[in-house]
Amino acid sequence: MWDVIHQRSALIREPNEVRILRLVRDQGPISRIELARLTGLNKSTVTDLVVKLMQTGFLEETGIKEAHEKVGRKRVLLKFLPLAGIVAGIDIGMLRATIAIADLNARILQQETFSYSLTAPAEEVIAQAAVTIRSLLTAAGFPSSKLVGIGIGVQGLIDYTTNALLFCYNKPSWHGKSLSAHLESQFNVPVIVENDVKTMALGEYLLGAAKGTKNFVHLFVGDGIGAGIIVNGHLYRGFTSSAGEVGYTPLDVPSFYKEKFPLTYRNQSIFGEILTNANFIESYLKHAPRSNDAELTVAAIVQSAKNGDTVAMQVIEEFTSLLSILCINIVNTLNPEIIIVGGQIIQHYPHAADMLREKIHKDLLAIPAEAVRVTTAKHGENGILLGAAGLILYELFEPLHTVSLRAARRQHVAVAGAVEQ
Repeated sequence: MWDVIHQRSALIREPNEVRILRLVRDQGPISRIELARLTGLNKSTVTDLVVKLMQTGFLEETGIKEAHEKVGRKRVLLKFLPLAGIVAGIDIGMLRATIAIADLNARILQQETFSYSLTAPAEEVIAQAAVTIRSLLTAAGFPSSKLVGIGIGVQGLIDYTTNALLFCYNKPSWHGKSLSAHLESQFNVPVIVENDVKTMALGEYLLGAAKGTKNFVHLFVGDGIGAGIIVNGHLYRGFTSSAGEVGYTPLDVPSFYKEKFPLTYRNQSIFGEILTNANFIESYLKHAPRSNDAELTVAAIVQSAKNGDTVAMQVIEEFTSLLSILCINIVNTLNPEIIIVGGQIIQHYPHAADMLREKIHKDLLAIPAEAVRVTTAKHGENGILLGAAGLILYELFEPLHTVSLRAARRQHVAVAGAVEQ
């Protein structure tokens, strides 16, 4: 299987090819002479690499640029072809999955969502995802051979060698199940599985609020709270792949929380139980009962706060204060350049990021606290989906960062393939 994958994505393993490809993608149209100057490679090497990339369909010549000198050779310009390959991204949520196909610039071309029950087995959901990918490719007019990889974002801890889900609070029946085997057998391309919040962090690094930033933390509030950590341009997973599970941080000293957070604290034991969309809604309902039967949403509470509802405003204030406790610990431990906050609360009330910034800047350790920037996630609800596609683009365009991370996975697949034969 991986022989075919290497043929389709051969440039993943060739750093100089990737350097050329990235430069044309980011700075093109550009000439071969400019590529040689920027890379330090000699002109003949650049020419050979460009020929190979043109033959594989990633680059093409376009137009002519006049030479700077009056008597000089005109330069043929090169441009990147984002439709040379297609990537698929899968966002596996608690009760629904969203699948998208995108070009090599992460521009989403088609997407579709399907729902499933909380007890649905992993095999059923992944099989439906495979059917959906084929349907999307057909709808967009692409053959399966155009697909170069599939990225999956899912809640929980991942075994990166087998792509099995080690632990997910909401999906215990999925534990130990590989989320990639069926897709690899169906499409014969690399499948990368990652924790959902780590996936979002990678999406913000490649395509969002942290583009060009090497050290940052992405915090996301949804069914719970988690963090994705990028250190020196690398996605940091930790020894047991559980880095960023800040939701399991204990809420100690109950008397403190009862006094400071009377609306939101109801004897929860960890931050992941109090910093959730569900608790945000419940905290408001308990102190501002409604007379109608309409389902209350985060967006509706935020709108009430904007309209001057004092209970809604206090719930938001308590949430940002609780979040600031986690953020201050993160700042003092990791010293990031940026903290990105995402989720429905922040999405509907961006001013919460300003409130959070003010609280962080009051920390006793002033230098890192005042230096860190706090901003909102760029991609909102599409963050996991774009990040999942970004998992493949990260492999494609930044191979030096990921060779060691995926080596164990490649070896595992190769051994499995040999056993099958």
